[in-house]
Amino acid sequence: MKPFPSWKHPAGGVTTLLLAVAAVSVVALVWMGVRLVQQDRALEARQLDERREAAADRIVIALEQSLALEEQRLAAAPSSGFSPAAEDALLITITAGSEDIRVSPENALLYFPVIPRGQETPPGLYAAAETAEFRDHNYERAIGLLSALSQAEHPATKAGARLRLARNLRKAGRREAALEVYDLMAKPSSQSVWISGAPADLVARRARCALLEELDRLEQLQEEASRLDDGLNSGRWRLDRETYLYYRGQVARWVPPQADSDLCRRALAEAVRWLWRTRQSTGDSEPDASGRKSLRLDGTPIAVLWRESGGRLAAVVAGPGYQKSLWFDPLFRGADLSRVRVSLLDSAGASAYGDQAHSSPKTMRAASATGLPWDVVVVNADLGADLSQFAQRRRLMLAGLAILALLMIASSYLIARAVRRELAAAQLQSDFVSAVSHEFRTPLTSMRQFTEMLVENDDLPAEKRRAFYRAQERATRRLSRLVESLLDFGRMEAGARPYRLEPLDAAQLTKSVVEEFRRETSSDGFVIECAAPKEDAEVRGDREALGQALWNLLDNAVKYSGDSREVRVEVESGNHVAIHVRDWGFGIPTSEQGQILRKFARGAGAKAHGIKGTGIGLAMVKHIVDAHGGQVLIDSGPGKGSTFTIQLPAGG
Repeated sequence: MKPFPSWKHPAGGVTTLLLAVAAVSVVALVWMGVRLVQQDRALEARQLDERREAAADRIVIALEQSLALEEQRLAAAPSSGFSPAAEDALLITITAGSEDIRVSPENALLYFPVIPRGQETPPGLYAAAETAEFRDHNYERAIGLLSALSQAEHPATKAGARLRLARNLRKAGRREAALEVYDLMAKPSSQSVWISGAPADLVARRARCALLEELDRLEQLQEEASRLDDGLNSGRWRLDRETYLYYRGQVARWVPPQADSDLCRRALAEAVRWLWRTRQSTGDSEPDASGRKSLRLDGTPIAVLWRESGGRLAAVVAGPGYQKSLWFDPLFRGADLSRVRVSLLDSAGASAYGDQAHSSPKTMRAASATGLPWDVVVVNADLGADLSQFAQRRRLMLAGLAILALLMIASSYLIARAVRRELAAAQLQSDFVSAVSHEFRTPLTSMRQFTEMLVENDDLPAEKRRAFYRAQERATRRLSRLVESLLDFGRMEAGARPYRLEPLDAAQLTKSVVEEFRRETSSDGFVIECAAPKEDAEVRGDREALGQALWNLLDNAVKYSGDSREVRVEVESGNHVAIHVRDWGFGIPTSEQGQILRKFARGAGAKAHGIKGTGIGLAMVKHIVDAHGGQVLIDSGPGKGSTFTIQLPAGG
């Protein structure tokens, strides 16, 4: 029996077929895996975004409802008897055309933006006594005159006389009697009487403290200063800001400084001043206005809600405690916000509630869009936990993909390697085309602009016309040099670039190239130094090709000099002739120094600093130097600059 004939494929064909099948399978698997992961991530991001958006909308609606209810109560105040139910909140009412500011609760405001002055006696009543005191230094006569006036029935006359009487008693050495007079002045009945722009009893209490300090009665001084401090903190006197701060400063001399527990109350007072200034700036131009504002005053978040109707402005000035207990806590307890974190930002961008959200992604509702006093920011509470279910599913998909990939990796390795090389070459060529296009565009744009200006302006001055021609000439030279460089590179790659080797002086060649390059870069502020021996630097080479190689190195040094504006060229002679081009720019990592001499290759520093180039300059240098039997040396490091050396055999 004849054996069954065997059928064999050529080895190359079978290998190619297996690699093709493996590559198609891997690509299909990778594509499906990537698509699934992308879809899964998109679904994940969309669900998280929808959760934050829904939470932000619920918060905005709930806050709007809370503030609307507050404004309804505000519209009915004070006829309804509405008063803020917290220690750090005030109800303010201001009547148009009046300086009277009403506060509820009473005495809750440390100081007012403006205050109506009380009774104050004209100083002419005390002229005789003051003449005896200040001109004659006859304190007893002044005391006699003022004692009579201190019994007057008019409260302002009496208070003014007593203040001057106590002062003369002190000067006469009768300090105990002065203390008694100050004590009479400190009675509550003197609050409506003003002396020197302040309530008479407040002036008397401060003067009494100063006198006790003179008498060195520290215990009594502490008691009196504490009472004065308590009166200032309790809002006993209706003061403006400057007066309040002055007397607080006086009290600080006698009462040991404590932690500032009134910081919030000061912030409330500053908010009332802001509201008053805002009302004064608008005047009667908006008779029926309302507003909401979140302020940060002395580091304290304050919210102000106000309504103006019928010439009366009513406002709630709320501190952080009031906002938290009446607006925020009820809202955040009732809303389903377990999977998100919320922060409210005031007009200064600081957090009025919650921790300021720095994480991303986040959802924001700006105050300008919602009408709320705050920006609402919502982030995921625990992004890691939210992503765990998505991550587990992705791990399963990736594990299956990895197992299949491992089964085919042996057959796909060679083809993948080849594909990577082709893709890399294609990318390099694409980068090269892009870079060349950019290099061409710059001189062409310059030429077109100057040509258009010359065509459109026939009456240009001769000097300006010559300047335009010179600019066109520079752009033309640059374009010509770029074209010649590309043509030379193409001939080098094809092996058709002829070199006319002849004896030449490397030092003289270097100097001429440097001089020409200086003229090219003089407007950029670069200093090109050249140090070359006068003789013994002969080599055998192509003058044009070596000049082009040196020009490319100088061009690279200028491009990568960074902030430095110095390039140094040196020529050394010996067994070899070495031309060094030194810059103090970005430098080149050691890992890239073996790659940048290849065609189209560009270092990471060029991309990082946005430096344009074709990627063929150094490749041309290497090609030219190799053709002359020399070598290109690189000495560089990141941040240390670079030294490129063309080393050629010496001798003509």
